[in-house]
Amino acid sequence: MREFGELLRTHRIHAGLTQQQLADFAMVSVRAIRDLECGRTRTPRSETIRLLADGLRLDDSSRAELAQAGGRATGKVGVAPPAPTASIIGREAETAALVALLVGGCPVPLAPDGPRLVTITGVSGVGKTRLALEAAGELHFRHGWSVLWHLASLPSIDDDQDTVLVTDHRPDPRLLAAHPRLRVLVTALAPTGLPGEHVFPLAALPTEAAMRLLLTHVHRVRPAFRPEPANQAALTGLVEELDGLPSALEFAAGWFMVYSPQHLLERLRSNPMDPTSAHLRDALRRSLSTLDENERRRLADAIDHGSHEDLRDLSVRGLVRSTGGRYEVLNLVRAAALEPVPGPHFVGGVALSWPC
Repeated sequence: MREFGELLRTHRIHAGLTQQQLADFAMVSVRAIRDLECGRTRTPRSETIRLLADGLRLDDSSRAELAQAGGRATGKVGVAPPAPTASIIGREAETAALVALLVGGCPVPLAPDGPRLVTITGVSGVGKTRLALEAAGELHFRHGWSVLWHLASLPSIDDDQDTVLVTDHRPDPRLLAAHPRLRVLVTALAPTGLPGEHVFPLAALPTEAAMRLLLTHVHRVRPAFRPEPANQAALTGLVEELDGLPSALEFAAGWFMVYSPQHLLERLRSNPMDPTSAHLRDALRRSLSTLDENERRRLADAIDHGSHEDLRDLSVRGLVRSTGGRYEVLNLVRAAALEPVPGPHFVGGVALSWPC
């Protein structure tokens, strides 16, 4: 049998979460997670195991395995509780709109009670999963919905209760027909293309919200750090160069332990991928892998006559944004596309933009 700490770390990395993110989702301290993964604590309490399993959104079999590794008896697994109650920074409007969409409260619903399949799309690192967790929490606490997570296997669905199924899988089209009170919330790099799907594109954070998020993460490593006139321009440059991507901002904040904002900005401008994690680099390349051959060629060669349909598809994936009357590729997406890697990759050093 695998050690509890090893198994916990494997699940956390597979979910793409840092120890801090898992702590936020599970409402367990970072120190507790660190002690468990390092083996300093080998017999966690049953409640701790349940909270960690909820934060990781484990299916029934994985929950049972985790409980067994922690030396706890396994019983029937109930519905996983929703997202943590702490609000996410800069996504208040998106959370409200997403919840209204799912409960049928949007101004012009696509169906009598609103769409039953909603897909959050966007580039890797933009916070799709975190937004889904926040919306799930709203649906549970404010509307009394049941929340289910679909990872390796589909959980049982109660047809007597309004339920939202949160998943990063392409759902079975027959699922909604079989369960009339079910809504499905998908997080994906691109739309699923299923009938009745409502696509909810998630853009990067605007500068002000991105600044608040960056400083929140910086204060975890440098509690005394404060923005001031001498570093304000560098801080603004950092959030803009990092495209307002939450995961990039979180990782870059760790460098504040050794670099000033000005020095970090210099490094970022010389190599945009330098202060980011290998996980984010791989994730950005997965975003690029959703493009077909023509879209990849346009992304690499900066063709100036891309159709509005093509630009819409790239915008839905979160790979481009509209600025100053033009569409441009995100800085980190451009860097991931042009950074030399083993195997097929994009080449060239062009400015990737199109006219609106």
